[in-house]
Amino acid sequence: MKIFHYTIILLALLVAGSCSKDLGNYEYKDINELSIAGVNSTYNMRKGYDTLRINPKINATMDEGDTSRYDYYWILSKGVRLTDTISRKKQLNYPVLLDPANYPLFYKVVDKKTGVVWRANSTLNVSTPVARGLLIMGEDEQGYAEAEMLAMLNDTLHIRQILSKSGLPRLREPVSFVHTGNGSSNADIKLWVFTKTGSYFLDRGELTGTPANNFSRLLYVSEVINPETLHPISFAPQVITAAGAPTNPLYRALITKGGDVFVSFLLINGGDLYNNPINRVSTAQQVRIPAAPYLIYSIGNMASVMWYDTINQRFMNYSSFGSGTASVVLTDDKDKDGNEPIFPWNNAALGRTLVYAENTRNTDLGSTNGNSFAIMKDADNAHYVYKFYASGGAPARRAAYKISPIAVDFDKADFYAFSSNRTVIFYSVGNKLYAYDYNPNNERFYQYAETGGDQITMLKFDTQIDHVTNSLYIATYNSNTKGTLRRFRVGTNPNVVELLPQVNSTWTDLVKVKNINWRAVN
Repeated sequence: MKIFHYTIILLALLVAGSCSKDLGNYEYKDINELSIAGVNSTYNMRKGYDTLRINPKINATMDEGDTSRYDYYWILSKGVRLTDTISRKKQLNYPVLLDPANYPLFYKVVDKKTGVVWRANSTLNVSTPVARGLLIMGEDEQGYAEAEMLAMLNDTLHIRQILSKSGLPRLREPVSFVHTGNGSSNADIKLWVFTKTGSYFLDRGELTGTPANNFSRLLYVSEVINPETLHPISFAPQVITAAGAPTNPLYRALITKGGDVFVSFLLINGGDLYNNPINRVSTAQQVRIPAAPYLIYSIGNMASVMWYDTINQRFMNYSSFGSGTASVVLTDDKDKDGNEPIFPWNNAALGRTLVYAENTRNTDLGSTNGNSFAIMKDADNAHYVYKFYASGGAPARRAAYKISPIAVDFDKADFYAFSSNRTVIFYSVGNKLYAYDYNPNNERFYQYAETGGDQITMLKFDTQIDHVTNSLYIATYNSNTKGTLRRFRVGTNPNVVELLPQVNSTWTDLVKVKNINWRAVN
């Protein structure tokens, strides 16, 4: 027991001695401390166009204004083991010539008197100058197809003469300039120029192309098809977000000038490749049926695609991506109560033909991923609107409307555009702009002067960047000021259809605009 007590006392003395030795062992010295301001966490730059300029502000506690005591390092990381000191000056002035990618950027300040290093971290996001913005397809003053872009990264850059400088032959009858959005791999991403005299995909960064970059290169068909008809003029699915995501990154469909419909399931087909066209029925596989130039599908999620048979005047459906070789004829059976459908899929008996079709973000009656609309006319020139949900193996009819005589010159329209958020169709005849509210028993008609009397060359609602704002793009042209593109917002007042001009949303000195599309990724 005494030994135990002696042991405790000894340990206590040792601890006390150890503590007493520590007293006064630490001598604290103030050092020069820095804080770095003016370095952002992210910088977005365009290769070959932008210069990265950063002017840091350094606050020090003890340098007495002696800036010579510091070394500066701007360090760019180009990989796991590769870094590059791009400047040793306090301020950075760096022309960006890097390939598109995201690069960690470090700013190091070394106090040479103390050896202490202070650092600010950032990320440099480099894109091509054409990675984000509005793609424009139109005609130049000589009537040739010409593509332009309103590149929108930090500011708006008008890129001209894309087609005429691309290396492709001069083309006519412009249709569209389209970015496909992401695919199952980088090789699946395409930047297409569609015209009726030739369609080609361009290098996405340099905007160059060759005649070899055509649709035939993506085909592995077992039947003979005239190559003069193999120019795609319509593509699905479209980009549906400001970030550039497509409706469905795995399914694709195209319609060619000849009316053939090609589809691809990228994972099964081995990429952006296409087998025999599906514009046929299973009972007559040897007969290809010319399709109207519209791919009809639910924008929010393309699980199927519809097309219009121009021979038999009927809507066809295809929902077997990756396996189906033909399309399905939709039936017009009566419902369980013996009632006729609100409109027919097969229109030959009524003498109706398709005038126009458009996919929207309208979700009425449970159409979560967006209703589609078709304008039909009969032998008496009466016009009708079909509203339906083109989704899956059994497309659903939603409503049908007959166009009222109050809609002046509706049958003579050059362009139509359906609002996703209201029962309104905008249409134009020459230089006149109209709107028709087809709300049953409350139909109304409007005429607008917002285009200034210039020829209207395009109407298109935004279903790609921000469909909630209900933005309508209107393109006009005159020989003096050339093409003009304006963005309007359709008002929400239910008693009137207002067109509200949007700030900083008018672009001038353009080609004669025929179509626009959004691009947001390389």
